[in-house]
Amino acid sequence: MTLFPIGLLVAFVALVAAIHELKQSATNFYDFVALAVVFGGTFAVALMVLPWDLRREVFRAFRMLFYKRATDTRAVVRSALSLVQNPSAPQIEGGVPELATKILSEGAELIQLGLSKERIDEILQERVFQTGRRRRRVGTAIRNLAKYPPAFGLMGTVLGLVNLMRGLASGLSAQQTGLEMAVALVATMYGLLLANLFINPAGEMVMKKATEDEDAAEIALEAVMLACDRVSILEAQEVLNSYVDERYRIDVVGGMMNQEGAEAQAA
Repeated sequence: MTLFPIGLLVAFVALVAAIHELKQSATNFYDFVALAVVFGGTFAVALMVLPWDLRREVFRAFRMLFYKRATDTRAVVRSALSLVQNPSAPQIEGGVPELATKILSEGAELIQLGLSKERIDEILQERVFQTGRRRRRVGTAIRNLAKYPPAFGLMGTVLGLVNLMRGLASGLSAQQTGLEMAVALVATMYGLLLANLFINPAGEMVMKKATEDEDAAEIALEAVMLACDRVSILEAQEVLNSYVDERYRIDVVGGMMNQEGAEAQAA
């Protein structure tokens, strides 16, 4: 699970608490016309503006909001080092993003095919770029969608005010006028909530995940280059550790030396 549903739950609890503090009934904030205009209009626009030629990425993005495997930075570095140690069969751990996994696997394959380092770098750089571009395109489209719900909310409010004016012309009482005005403003609330609590955060999370995956892919790509140069595992470890925060750096060489020392003592 991601933090997105948790955030929605926190917002829902806060909204319920606010309604309770106002001593209002939740039914006072329900209006079918407002729901139809705001959610129906936003869904219609989504059908028109989302990049459905990338529908796999679109569905992946919305699924990722509620469930995604957390990126294990140490696992990424360890998997990258395994490629340097054994380019023919790298050991890719769980927690490595899909893009980084592909770069490690395809990099090992290209090395086995005998392609030059420059050509491998060119091919894999383009794959990272194109994958990131597609994901950023989806994230940008979702974020741009956030500007429509407030507009549909305003439209719902206008519809409510038109109905209110007709009621006033028919001799609506002052009490009923206040109620009709309140119902009209509910549409604006729906639009603001949908845009700022769901759609805009969703777009931000998609963009954030795309950036995280590209960062992991850069580590994988550097490992492929190191494997092409056949550098030592110690040099590769120090180079790859430079890509991550100090908290996530690993010491595989030190661990191997400690293990060998323990085996020697046991013997």
